[in-house]
Amino acid sequence: MALKYPKNPRFNKLQMRSPDYTAWQEGCAHDPSVLEWEGKYYAYSTDTFGAPNGYQIRVSDDLMHWEYAGSAFSLEGSAAGYKKGQGGPSGLQAAFDWCVTDQREVGYGICTRTDGNMSFWAPHCVRGTDGKFWLYFCLTGYFGGSKSCIGLAKAEDPLGPFVCEGLIVQSPAGWRTPNAIDPQVLFAEGRLWLVYGSYGLGLYLLELDRATGLRKDGLCYADFASGQASFGDYYGTHLASGSLEGGVLHYEKDVPVFENGQWTKKSWYYLMCSFGSLSSAYNMRCARSERPEGPYTDVNGNPLVCSTDIGTGNKMLGSFRWEGDPVDCFCPGHNDMFTTSGGTRLIAFHYRTNYFIEKKLSRSNNFHYLRLAQYDFNSDGWPVMNANRYAGEELQDVTDDELLNVSAGKFEAVIFRQGVETLTAKRVALRKDGSLDGAYKGSWKMYGARCISVQTQGDEFLGVVMPAWLEDQGVAGLTVTAMGRRSGMALIMNSTNRI
Repeated sequence: MALKYPKNPRFNKLQMRSPDYTAWQEGCAHDPSVLEWEGKYYAYSTDTFGAPNGYQIRVSDDLMHWEYAGSAFSLEGSAAGYKKGQGGPSGLQAAFDWCVTDQREVGYGICTRTDGNMSFWAPHCVRGTDGKFWLYFCLTGYFGGSKSCIGLAKAEDPLGPFVCEGLIVQSPAGWRTPNAIDPQVLFAEGRLWLVYGSYGLGLYLLELDRATGLRKDGLCYADFASGQASFGDYYGTHLASGSLEGGVLHYEKDVPVFENGQWTKKSWYYLMCSFGSLSSAYNMRCARSERPEGPYTDVNGNPLVCSTDIGTGNKMLGSFRWEGDPVDCFCPGHNDMFTTSGGTRLIAFHYRTNYFIEKKLSRSNNFHYLRLAQYDFNSDGWPVMNANRYAGEELQDVTDDELLNVSAGKFEAVIFRQGVETLTAKRVALRKDGSLDGAYKGSWKMYGARCISVQTQGDEFLGVVMPAWLEDQGVAGLTVTAMGRRSGMALIMNSTNRI
């Protein structure tokens, strides 16, 4: 059967921030979380300049084109009430009281302050066991500080309005505890988990009550502050260390794995997160464990540790551009992992581009764009992601003959490394005799349904081949995404032969 390729998705054109936030489409969507409900998809994202406080919500019918739909929290006219301790309809008084920062103390624009402005960061929304929509939110005192809290708000509709049910974890100023931001939850094997944290002490894990969505142990910050609860009891299990954030926990059952000459199936918990500075070095990493509490390790058995911008963990995506593409994918990160009702596995993340700076249209790249990419698993059971925007493509069986017939063996390739510079793709050729030529020398072979092995640069990269819409070329083609067994660095390739 012939391979099926995605049609031209006619993506919305990238744009800079405009005064009309309702026209931003995929623009200015920082730290996205995606939910599917009744044939539509909802993306929730961090507050940003120019839009109302309380989390932007976007809606899509196809996961490719997004439109602004409103705010999760109803905060209009509530500033005076919060200052007086009388709160608004969203029930966020306790969160405001914990995080509020006097403007004389912090002269930075991104902060929760006495005039009623709130600094909401990185949400995650799921359908709860009670049939309601559970929005895990976080509020912080100011950018770069650790005075933060995570809470749960619920609504009858994915568009809200959401009302706070209570706080889950709080962190004081001074970086003596995990920073209580960036919540992500996972229902798996009959339990509910919350992973959270940003920089400082790293990522932590708490078990929640499946029935309520709140803490299973019922502890509050006063229990920790008074000494009745230990650090570990209140803040949970430590998962990863260093300059990382945006943890995402995903459970995948029965992942096909090829070992000792035969296929078998294994199940893992996967922990993804973002390393480095969000404005200059963001890159996406992954580790896995057989238990939700860890330990989480990479291809070399190392725990997740980020030292400044680099460290351990499989590097799934970093800053790059396809050859000749004027739009680079810069600082990709802070992702969500979810599977559609149809079984399509997707990673939602944000990225920046230097395009507007290079065209002298702006002095800033501080525009975050929502992007979705399909992912699959290589034969070692590691996730590998399509580096192209999701365009409705389907995973299919691909043979080596089909690969060569479609691509003529012509590809452009990026092999990521620990450094955070933007890498530009280089031309390579996959020969019929199994050799790899061009910028990278070595060999290649296909096996299984769509698996590929590429040996080059002293490493073996195991991955998959899948159809894709190659946006920079304006055509459909094939893409390869693989993970180095020695380096833990991703290899991505796009065909360059028109079909």
